[in-house]
Amino acid sequence: MLDKYSEGLIHVLPKLAFALAIIFVFYFVAKKFGRFLRKRVTKRVEDILFANFAAKIAASIIFLIGLVLAMEILGLSGFTGGLIAGAGGSALILGFAFKDIGENFLSGVILAFNKPFKVGDMVEIENISGRVITLDLRSTIVRTFEGYDVFIPNSMLIKNPLINYHRQGLRRFDFKVGIDYKDDYEKAKELILTEIVKIKEILRDPPPMVVISDLNSNSIMLAAYYWIDATSTIRNHFEIRSEAFEMTLRVFKEGGVSIPNDSIQIDFNKGIPVIPVNITEKKET
Repeated sequence: MLDKYSEGLIHVLPKLAFALAIIFVFYFVAKKFGRFLRKRVTKRVEDILFANFAAKIAASIIFLIGLVLAMEILGLSGFTGGLIAGAGGSALILGFAFKDIGENFLSGVILAFNKPFKVGDMVEIENISGRVITLDLRSTIVRTFEGYDVFIPNSMLIKNPLINYHRQGLRRFDFKVGIDYKDDYEKAKELILTEIVKIKEILRDPPPMVVISDLNSNSIMLAAYYWIDATSTIRNHFEIRSEAFEMTLRVFKEGGVSIPNDSIQIDFNKGIPVIPVNITEKKET
């Protein structure tokens, strides 16, 4: 019995070694062809996201072909054929089991061809904001401003509204500051405008503007609106906004414009109430 198994193993070993060699060769070819295709597509369409996605699909198909050939060499073609033949009977089960995988894959294909964003674009989806890192067969990786990599299912990007802040390039931001009622609000508006246009990232066209946004109980609220070109700006908008605040505080101080503190006024309808206080002496022991 042992001799019989030994003879069978000796007979299978060459096929097994050849099959493993086929898998290894096709894996190597898949990786090389994926890199080659990525470079070619990038040169033609200048879209890294689409190039990466196409390269991954091509590499997966090549490796799958090698896997099927390896099974044929091992004499498992009947097993493969049985799987294919039985696919019709188990299609419903497989459909439920791999529904999300298939949905995300098809969504990835749609995203790759429609190109709603590119690598490096700043996007927002379902309150998740950040820059697009890559698109793979199942998900899109977005790196948030906090430095976290969020893996968003591709189907989520298809089904929900997607904001691409780089699509047009221009983004509008604003900041608000309150001044005292006794101060000249026209002068304060002019001071803000004169300073924020000195920030290199803030565009002159469209021009920034400052308006009265609200009248609070103890202050006049001024809102400054400005535009930046998101495609060419190196600094993030937090740094630009902080600089605008610093410059505003400085010119307000130099120009004699005050920013009032929050205050609360308490009115007693019947005058100030008398609160009785009993003072007792503590006897020393």
